Amino acid sequence: MFAPLVVALPLTLLLIGGIVVGCVLLVRHAPSAQFTLPVVRARRRGTVVAGAALAVAVALLVTGLSLPPTSLRRTQLVAVAPLAAAALHAAVLLAGELTWPRPAQRLRSARLAVRTVRQDAPRGMVVLFAGACGLLWAVCVAGTVLADDSGRGITVSVPPSTGTATPFPGAFYAGPIALAGALAVALTVAVLLRVPQRPTVTGADAATDGTLRRAAAHRALRATTAAVLTTAAALVAVGGSAAHRAGGSWSYEEGGRVVTGTTSLPPALDAVAAGVALSGVPLLLLALAVLLVPARGLQRERVLS
Repeated sequence: MFAPLVVALPLTLLLIGGIVVGCVLLVRHAPSAQFTLPVVRARRRGTVVAGAALAVAVALLVTGLSLPPTSLRRTQLVAVAPLAAAALHAAVLLAGELTWPRPAQRLRSARLAVRTVRQDAPRGMVVLFAGACGLLWAVCVAGTVLADDSGRGITVSVPPSTGTATPFPGAFYAGPIALAGALAVALTVAVLLRVPQRPTVTGADAATDGTLRRAAAHRALRATTAAVLTTAAALVAVGGSAAHRAGGSWSYEEGGRVVTGTTSLPPALDAVAAGVALSGVPLLLLALAVLLVPARGLQRERVLS
């Protein structure tokens, strides 16, 4: 009965996030004429990368939803769609950092400046990225430990009754999600390591070059962190809801009368399960906020009067 939740929830979160972010970006979009040429080129690359990642996410969702409703692979594909999109986003960014910028002249020049990941990557975003990844893997481990033998449900057994609720983020869902998350994180870290090492953008002064490096690191962190938080939000919402609903009813005859009752989690644990389910809401809001945070230091070109 509740199996469609594992499909509908990540899809709904992804669509809501895409709509909100798209609207905000359209409102805040500044004409390219207001920026220097290196910044304009970097913005175009960022748009192409974002479009490719969105295309992969939509393709995974369409593929998953095209499978028969009873197919368990359907829910797995949809569940990993945000992380798969983030992995592709980071992979395209990495390819771009390895191949761009290309020198426009035969004579090359380089600034004698030592750049590090710590210098280019926003500290707050790095901390949030690490925390989000830790949360996702912790949820995957907890789901695997608490799930029943099927790996996709949770069972509450209090004699004389046993009750099961699905879907639950056990190994069946947590395994692919953890692997997709690890791939996205590895590619994002590779981008962060490459950004300080790439050549200087042709025609960019020191300030503009530093700004472009910070923007590249911010772009990689922002997309992956948002995907990780969105996936974690879906997992805790679905898992907490399943635990809250787990249980069953029982009955037996004694002395000519029928005795009935229900089996459920103890009140304290039931309250915890409900709280876990509700925690998906602030996680989703945080994911949206991460997507809307712009990179600092993007200076518009001064127009001489």
